[in-house]
Amino acid sequence: MASSSTVICGVCDSQHMTSNADFWCPECDEGLCSECLKHHNASKATRNHGVIPVDNYKQLPPSIADISQYCAQHDRKFQNYCPQHESVCCPLCIHSNHANCVGILSLEKVIQTAKTSVLLESFDQNVKNINMNIERVVKDRKQNLLEIHNQKQKFHDEIKQVQYKINEHLDTLEQRLLQDLYAAEKKVKSQVEELLAKLAENTEKVNSMENNISAIKEYASDLQAFLGSKMIETEIQKHETFLQSLFDDGSLRKIDINCKIEEKITDLLATVTSLGIISIESSSPLVFIKSGKEIQAQTSSLQHVPPLTINDITMTLQRKLDISGITGCSISPTGDLIIIGHGNHRLQILTEDGTFKSGIPRSTQLPADGTCIDNKTVAVSVLCSNQMQIINVSANIVDRTIKTAGNGYGLCHSDDHLLYCDTGRGIQKVNMSDNCSSTLVKDNTLSAWSYVATYKDRIFYTNNSKHTVTCCSLAGEKIWENKDQLIRSPRGISVDKNSNVYIASSGNRSIVVLSPDGKQARKLLGEDDGIGDPFGLAFDVKKENLLVANFYKPALYSLS
Repeated sequence: MASSSTVICGVCDSQHMTSNADFWCPECDEGLCSECLKHHNASKATRNHGVIPVDNYKQLPPSIADISQYCAQHDRKFQNYCPQHESVCCPLCIHSNHANCVGILSLEKVIQTAKTSVLLESFDQNVKNINMNIERVVKDRKQNLLEIHNQKQKFHDEIKQVQYKINEHLDTLEQRLLQDLYAAEKKVKSQVEELLAKLAENTEKVNSMENNISAIKEYASDLQAFLGSKMIETEIQKHETFLQSLFDDGSLRKIDINCKIEEKITDLLATVTSLGIISIESSSPLVFIKSGKEIQAQTSSLQHVPPLTINDITMTLQRKLDISGITGCSISPTGDLIIIGHGNHRLQILTEDGTFKSGIPRSTQLPADGTCIDNKTVAVSVLCSNQMQIINVSANIVDRTIKTAGNGYGLCHSDDHLLYCDTGRGIQKVNMSDNCSSTLVKDNTLSAWSYVATYKDRIFYTNNSKHTVTCCSLAGEKIWENKDQLIRSPRGISVDKNSNVYIASSGNRSIVVLSPDGKQARKLLGEDDGIGDPFGLAFDVKKENLLVANFYKPALYSLS
């Protein structure tokens, strides 16, 4: 175990000698002294094993360090992974327990990205989110306690003022009412303090998980990181469920004490039996839990099989659409294809098989790009008019027009906001509820026919004249920028569920994919594959399809 103070050398122990281990081999699952390490490194079978210092091994949580490389039932090394049963398998396991299972994977391939996977990073962020939520809840509850105290004091003063005006006959009623008041505060205080104690306990556990994740990243083997992630996922779900339960069971409802003084008490001294009524009221919480469930939902389907890297991706043509003059596209939540262009229709809605459903006729105003807001609404940027149009595709009418500060091209939708590329200004953000706009990413070099996309907590945009692709945070801070030779005059941009970034490289008539960190680029399709003059791109997360808005013939591709 990693927590043991002393780790012995397994090779020496097998020879009935006792030596302290200086190193640990995760693949051999045993410690090595310095002398045995020399033989270990010299052996052809073990020279490529990822040996780590034993002090680093001791940093691993016991639950991770205890993960063995060998099958307890057959004493054979794990070599495969069964997605159907979500379990690692040795060769004998496959014959005895997984003979009928489909899709058995090589364990080496499954675990190769375990420590760098989006899932583990998501768990790390989820733990941080839980900590942040706990801090916010603690602050809210303490503030509520202060308000309760102030309210108690306020009503206490009112009660005392009434007391001075009445005779000794009401002293008993006064004391009874004060007791009720203090009892109400005590009840609320007891409830809140009990909740704070639970939150403190959860904080300790969450902090421990955060340390464990750091240790896994730094010191765990790939297998340990892969299987340890599953343990951490379960713990994260428990803590998120606990925080959500506070919201669901009313623990976070704002609590107030109310005291109603009898208005006619001075005229009814002989008949009044109570000086007032103390009650506890609750209202909607003033604190809201910011959960990582959406991120978890997006990555949960990836937790058993490593995400596709850019070297694994292939694009297969499903169909070409016989439409011309196309500059933008989007995909609705129901899978309909939304085509934006300069042809007979400035906006067309097609089914996935290319069947025409509806459209907005062409006008003197030429659209550049569009984005689906919901099943009934599409936003379109309009060339050389400093405006965007919100179109009701059910009624085939323009619902409203939003004025913009500059000339917009690429357009996307995120959290009730529209983001668009403004020539010479940068990425602009428009609040759809009040049409107010602001500069999200300042970039005075941004050229015409630049496009923008968002995914998770990132913004991605192309700069057509600078031949660059840039990734920013939602706050507009630059994270990375790519200027690969494969990318010339980039236009459309889209992102898949693995955070791979797709680029319509119009300068060399190709589709290029970038790795999530922006460091690697790979050409997926070129002019020989029928890529003509690509403009906009749209990715269908559910069906893993990529819609390419070629100017003359847009096309739908499946990704695998």
